[in-house]
Parts: sequence; C-alpha cells; structure tokens
Amino acid sequence: MPAIAMWLLRLASPLAPRGARSEWHSRWSSRLVNLWILVERGELALDARAETAGLLRAAAANAFWLRFNRAGLRYWVRGPSFIVACACTALVLLAVLSHGFAATRAIVSAAIEWQIDPRHLRYDPRGDIVVGHVVPIAMALTIGAVLVLIGRLSLGRCGWRYWMFLSVKIVSVMLLVPLLWLEGGAVLWRQISHETLRAWIAGVGSTLAFLGGFGVSVIWVFGDQRRRCPVCLRRLARPVTYGSWGSMFEPATTEFVCEEGHGALSLAESEIGEGDRWVALDGSWRGL
Repeated sequence: MPAIAMWLLRLASPLAPRGARSEWHSRWSSRLVNLWILVERGELALDARAETAGLLRAAAANAFWLRFNRAGLRYWVRGPSFIVACACTALVLLAVLSHGFAATRAIVSAAIEWQIDPRHLRYDPRGDIVVGHVVPIAMALTIGAVLVLIGRLSLGRCGWRYWMFLSVKIVSVMLLVPLLWLEGGAVLWRQISHETLRAWIAGVGSTLAFLGGFGVSVIWVFGDQRRRCPVCLRRLARPVTYGSWGSMFEPATTEFVCEEGHGALSLAESEIGEGDRWVALDGSWRGL
C-alpha cells in the first residue's frame, strides 16, 4: 500500500506548478511516510487505507489549487466561455462514446435508402425506424420553437453578442439533446432483451424523457440568459429578493448586480410584476 500510494502521489505531481512541484512532492511524501510509520507501529486507530486515500485526495486537490486560482476558476465558470466549453466537451464525449454517432448515422442511412429504394413493398421496416425517430424530434423542435417565441418577449433589446450567445445555447440544446436520445436509446435497445420491456423502456419511456428533457433544457436556456449581464454575458451575482408573492403593490422582485459594474437587473418573480428592468451603471461603479 505505501508503494502504490507513493506512485499515485508521483502521478499527481504534474498538477502542481513546475516551480512549486518539488516542495509539494516533498511535503506530501513526508506526510505519507509519517502516516505509515504510525500504521506500522500500531498507533493509528483509524483505517489505514481510508486515511491514505484521504491524504491522496487532499494532495491532488492542493496541487490543483496551486496551479489554478480559485477566484480565476470561479470567474471563468460564471462567464459565457464555460457554457460553450461544456457544450463542445459534451459533443466530443458523445461522439467518442457512441463511436462516431453510430445510431444517428444508421437512421440517416435508413432514411436515404428508404426514399431512393426502387422496390415497391407493402411494408418496409425502415419506414418505422425513420418515422419513430423523426416525429419525436419534430415535436421537440416545435416545443422548442414555441418556447423560443415566448422567451424572446421577456429578454428585451440587447446587443448582438447577447443574442449570439443565446443562439449558440439554443443550437447546442437542439443538437445535443436529440443526439443523446438517439445514441442512448440505441444502447438501451441493445441491452434489454425482453421485447415488451424494450418497447416500453427503450421506446416509449426514452421518447417521453427526450421530450421532457428537451423542454426543460430550452427553459433553462432562457432562465440562464435572463440572469446574465447584457454587456459582458457573465452571470449576475448578489441576488436580493424583496416584496411579497401575494401583493399587487409590491410584488416579489429579485435584484442582481454585475460583478464588473455594468449594471443591475430587477427580475420580476411573479406575473403581476412590471417585468425585467435593467439599469446601466457608469464607470465609477466598476471599482466597487
């Protein structure tokens, strides 16, 4: 166990910056050696393996935060590039795990062959495959279009960067969620051998989950967009809620402020409110 733990510690050492790597390794290897000295003496009442695993986790976390600043990481997560990076990473992982979108390519090939096949058959099973996947996707896109038209009314007029970022998120949802449904449904279809369970779980169940997940994803897109600064596209911070849900004169409202000092947003939480109101701040607020 000490040799394996020491090897894992060396494996985690590249996480630390080059200038602080030797000091980091000597400090944590010393702690590991001292831990197992206590174990060999029988002076450690706790589980030795659990304590070693906890020490390795703490060492890896310490090396990670030596290289990446917490404030910088938080700043990046609240920005628009984090969403774009997550969408691209999800697309790449899905492509790798599905072997190049094998199920999607099979459905596209079936649709092409079904249309150009010169034979006239009374029943072609390729038609069931195509219709069974195209109709739910068309329904999901219709739901998404309706939600887009509804959500557009509450976003107000913003700059082109704001609308471009919103378009990127909508396109990502319309691309990733159907691909996840197609590839995941194919995996479920292969794993379930019982015909009835396969039809209900991999067929009806996955389709309903796809429609619900698509609608929730589109709603999240607009909910996330409403809480972003129209100037820098960062998530607004420091929410303060006041008012009452049942009051017509002082309805529930949440106020946010941009960390860069671009402005403040009053977000109406109920339908009887006045709607979203953005107040731009001058440059003197950025220092605060």
